[in-house]
This record gives sequence, structure tokens and C-alpha cells, in this order.
Amino acid sequence: MSPEMYGETSCFTDDNLDTTRRSSGLAPASPSSSRAATAAQEPGDVAEAPLTNPLAFHTIDWVPGPHGAPVFMGTSSNWAFGRRVLTMTHEAITGTPLQIDNLFFDGNVYDLKWDGGRSSCSRDDFCPSNLPTQDFAIYLINSVKFRCGRLFYLFDEENFMKQFALFHEHGANHPGLSRLWCVHYLILLAFGKAFVVQTTRSQTPPGLDLFVHAMKIMPDFTFFECDFVEKIQVLCCAALYLQCLSCRTSAYRHISQAVSLALEGGMYTEMQGQYLDEAYVQKCRLMWWTLYVLERHMSTLLGVPMFINDENICTPFPARPDQGQRTSVMHIQVKLAQILGQIHRSVYGIDGQLDSRYLSATKSLLQSIANVAGQLNELFDIDSSENTSGVSRVSAHLHLQYHQCIVLTTRPLLFIFLQSRLGQSHTTPLRWAQSESVKGLLQVCMESCCQSIKILSRLLNQGLLESFLTFDLDATFTAAIAISMGAAIDPSLVPDHAQLTQRAHALFDEMSSHGSKIATMIASELKQLDGYLSHLQVDGAEILPVQDFRSDVMAQMTPGGTLAGAPELGMGFTDDIDFGLHFELSTEQLMQLANSLDVDSLSRPLSADHHGT
Repeated sequence: MSPEMYGETSCFTDDNLDTTRRSSGLAPASPSSSRAATAAQEPGDVAEAPLTNPLAFHTIDWVPGPHGAPVFMGTSSNWAFGRRVLTMTHEAITGTPLQIDNLFFDGNVYDLKWDGGRSSCSRDDFCPSNLPTQDFAIYLINSVKFRCGRLFYLFDEENFMKQFALFHEHGANHPGLSRLWCVHYLILLAFGKAFVVQTTRSQTPPGLDLFVHAMKIMPDFTFFECDFVEKIQVLCCAALYLQCLSCRTSAYRHISQAVSLALEGGMYTEMQGQYLDEAYVQKCRLMWWTLYVLERHMSTLLGVPMFINDENICTPFPARPDQGQRTSVMHIQVKLAQILGQIHRSVYGIDGQLDSRYLSATKSLLQSIANVAGQLNELFDIDSSENTSGVSRVSAHLHLQYHQCIVLTTRPLLFIFLQSRLGQSHTTPLRWAQSESVKGLLQVCMESCCQSIKILSRLLNQGLLESFLTFDLDATFTAAIAISMGAAIDPSLVPDHAQLTQRAHALFDEMSSHGSKIATMIASELKQLDGYLSHLQVDGAEILPVQDFRSDVMAQMTPGGTLAGAPELGMGFTDDIDFGLHFELSTEQLMQLANSLDVDSLSRPLSADHHGT
């Protein structure tokens, strides 16, 4: 790989992603003051307060959880976004609170049959009688390599397989066998079983018993001495597996512990010293960037501030000429993870206003995303030629992550415009949709959602859609809910809304058919939301008053609390469906949109003549 791809300096900075920082003279508004400002605002006002981002830091909220304890609603969290939209729509249309029974909650999908208690254990508790045979175990490990190996550094194959051979030759009590390896082995086997033994007959993922056993015998790292890199790898594996179970908070705790250990070990530095072996340094660099990507991803899904401060990171990418593509994959992932951090700080930050600061931040972010798009399309292009119909699993993953960055940046606009359509605020925000800058952002958001559905559909047709790792599930949800919102706001934004929604639910059905209860629950909530939105009556450009049709909607409610007549979204699609789109927005298109954004357009009041009222 050419050195200029990574730059001349070894110090990692995000200067190229710099966006407008908070103005020092601005104090964050409280939720109550923001609502009061909105309530005081009349549709005919000339001087209007800036639009407040309902998803930003200062408007965070809690909701009652399934067991009574309040649940935190993170800013950028997909789950929180879906719950906010469903709650808002349900309450606006039915006039009743949303019942939480049977709704999707973190950590409430699978029964692990374990309360987290641990007792003193040794290698004798490894229980080899419950493990797969040696040849089947190799098959399972290879499946983990295929699904995860080019994305994350979850195990060092050479050292891991040496311990594997030792175990299968001499048993668990051999003095040369690492106790931590036993834990590591169990988690990788659990992943492998989840990947290859897919069934709907079980209420839990295949291999869950192996993961739970690994957690039971995992040592307390406070005083446990072991291989430093493997310790972090085990925590990463546990965090990723917990994420697959939709235990987001537990996953975040494990990845945070791994980051803490890496910081203590100096992995974030250039790692230059006479006592450091070069091979060890390269392993640490590979481990650090895996950690960085996973932490950014999990923090975003939980909607909490990023753990790692970019300004303190000076470790270069690993120098592994024999693994050029793996290094390229890592480089793109890090770039996208860095953008996630910038989105969290600028779009969902403490100011949280959809005024010129939002557009300025968005302009800079789109420019940065466009720069990544150029490298992504050059190295991992997935546009099919006439001779090739397949899509690389790794390339698809990277492109889906790229599109999610675009949607995360722009979906606060969808929320606030849907809020206005539902009558949850005055219709003044809808006037901003007449701004060419805002129109462009809404269109690029919808475009990314359509591209995501198309990529996922191609994976489905190839039999490569993931049902256990949640990356495809997250991408499907992110696209599907935004498409539904966009169609409710302005049907012209998504002309193929019904077709795209049908395809999204086909993706959920495929995941569910392979045992994903999470996909089943998310699809159910999206169908409920689509049912409500299908009853949203629009007269021209203005929404009819909610109270005018609320009684009709209530009359159509079924005993289960859903809407009668909600569209059935089955498998009625053809494999040769053509959305009329390429896989990607070009670098030039994104850059053109970014450069065309008028950062002052949300700062100027719109006259009656301008917005057409």
C-alpha cells in the first residue's frame, strides 16, 4: 500500500474532519427552555428562534424500562431514535401513551439463564466434554475468520492455534495451556456456532451456552497476569458477542475495559523503546485500531460520548506488507469511525441547534465523507459490472458503514419535520424544508437509505446477509425507518417507498428465519410505525389537524394495540428488482452538495413570500 495513503506523519489527528466548534459564549439550553421557546413561536413570526435538534445532548431523556428502572435514551442511538419516533407517532395519532409491553429493550431479548455470578474456577472447569470435536472446531474457527477476520483483530491465529494443538493433544490440564486461552476458545466457538448452525427451533442463538460458560470462567483481570494483547482480544470478543445479543450496555462496559487496558499499556502512543519487540509493537497497533473502531461503533449505538480523545492518539497503522488489503480495510474503518466521533460532537453535541452551526458542521462532515468515498470506491468498489454480479462481504460492510454516517448526520431533520407533520410542534419548521440546502440534505439522506437497501438486498440474494452479527440489522433499521419518515414528510422524497419498505422487511424476514429474535422485534415495531404513518392524512402541503382524524384511527385499533389495515409487508418482491440507482453517491456529488450548502440559510427568517404561505 502506498505510504501517501496514510500520510507522512505517524501522529493520528482529525484535522481534516474539523468542524465548527461550540461558540464559547453559548450556554446549552435545558429541555424545558427549548420546549418553551418552541411553544412561544407562532407560525407567522418573522423573527424565529433557531430550530433545536430534538436528538441532541441537552434534550436527552429516560423512558420506563421493562423491569421498572428508567432506561437512558442516548443521542445517536438507533434504538433510542426508533423509540422516540414510534412514541411520538403513536401519541400524536392515538392520543394515548405507548404501551411498552412486547417492545424491544436492550438486554431483554434472550434469556442467558445466568445472573452474572462467578465462583473461583480453574482449568478443571473448562468442561471439554461439552466442546465440539477437533475438526468441527477448526471449521467453526474458520467461519469466524471469514466473518470477522478482515474487519477485526480478534485473535492471533499463529499463537491461538498453537494453544489449540496443545489442548487437543494433551488436554485442558497441560501446564503450558493458558487459562485465558480457554475463555478465548469458548467465545470463538460460540461465534462459530452462531454463524453456521442457524435454526429457529431454539429460543437462543446456537453456541450461547459456550459463551455463558466462557463468561463464568473468565478471570478477574484486576490481579490476573496473562498475555496483554490476548487479554484485550478476549474483552473485544466478549463485547462484540454481547452486542450481537442486543446487550448494548454490557458490550460497552467490556469494550471500555479493553480501551482502559490499552491506554494503560501505552497502545495509543508510537510505542518506540528499546524494550519493545517489533512484532509485539505491530500486534499492539493492530489491536489498538480494532479497539478504536469497535469503541466508536458501540458508543454510537449506545448514544454516549466517545471514550477515546483523538488528539491524544499518536500510534500509526501497522506495517504489514503481507496484509495490504487488511490494512486498507482497517484504514477505511478508522476514517469512518473518526467521522462517527465528529458527528457525535457536532450534530449531537451540547449546542444541538439546527441553525447555521448545524449546516456548517454538516458541510464539513459531508466534505470529509466525500474524501472517504473516493478511497472507498477506489479500493472496495461494489458497483457490479456486466461480468460480475457478486458483492464482496467486506466491501459491502464498509459501504454500509459509510451510508450510515450520512444518515446519522441528516436524520435530525427527518425527526423535526415529522414532528411538525404530526402536529407535535408548530408548522414553522416545515418552512425550512423549502431551503435548497435542507432539500439537498433530505435527498442525500434518502439516497443513502436506498443504496443501503440495495446493497443489503444483493447480500441477501448471495446468501451473505448476516443474521447474528448486527451490522446488517443496524443498517437495515437505519434505512427503513428513515425511508418511512421521509415518505410521511414528503412522498416525493421516496417515490419507491412501498417497494423499498417491502424489501427492508424481506431482509428482516431473512434474519428472523435464521434465528434472529432481534430482527423479529424490530420489524414488528417498524410495521406498527408504518401503520400509524399510513393513516397520516395530508391535504396538499399542510397536515390536517391531528384531532380531526384521531377518533377514526382509534376506532381501527385492534385489541393488540396495532392499527387495522396496516400494510402487509411480505416477500412479494422479485430478485431482479431495480431501484434505478447506482450503489454509491459519487465523490463529486457529495462534494457538490457540501459546497452548495448555504450555512446562513437557517439563520435568516423566511418571509411569507419565500415559503409560499
